[in-house]
Amino acid sequence: MSDDIEKKDPESVSEQVRSVVGKAQEETGKLVGSLVKEGEKFRDQTLKLAGATVGEMKGRVEEVRGMVEGVKTKAVDTLDNLEQLFEDRVARALKRLGVPTRDDLQDIAKRLEEINGRIKSLADERAAATASAGEKDDLKLITGIGPVLEGKLNTAGIDSYRQIAVLTDADIERLETEAINLSGRIHRDDWVGQAKELHAKKYGEQL
Repeated sequence: MSDDIEKKDPESVSEQVRSVVGKAQEETGKLVGSLVKEGEKFRDQTLKLAGATVGEMKGRVEEVRGMVEGVKTKAVDTLDNLEQLFEDRVARALKRLGVPTRDDLQDIAKRLEEINGRIKSLADERAAATASAGEKDDLKLITGIGPVLEGKLNTAGIDSYRQIAVLTDADIERLETEAINLSGRIHRDDWVGQAKELHAKKYGEQL
């Protein structure tokens, strides 16, 4: 009987060893699983904290940026106000001294431009009048016009061949009635045709 016990002891020891090893593996697995869960939990907390920190930092950056933009805007407005204030003070000082301001100079320039335009118009009118006076033709060269009729025509404002050459029937009727008092004289002597020929001969221009 003692031999049987001796034979069973190695197997019992082996079972005990296996049992211990199994428990150790089970405990190790539980420990590893617990560590994994703790690690995941820690990771989640870390990511959450990091995200909150990043969001907070972004918020602060935007806040600081807004403050900078606000300060910049206020600085620009302040500079504009200072510039306007300076210009106003300079303008008042110049006005007291009798010195024209920029607006005064602009008004003066505008007025000078208008005056120059008027002067040019008057000069053109005088030049036209001088040219007309210089182009006064000898109307007595037209058959039927003598010194008396020439004087009447000049009084009526007609002193060139061109003016007679372009007379219309209405002009002729009015001229004969109001100026020369000779009805039918202009058509009968063909003043218009003669004036055209004399104008072409003198000025080289066909009317």
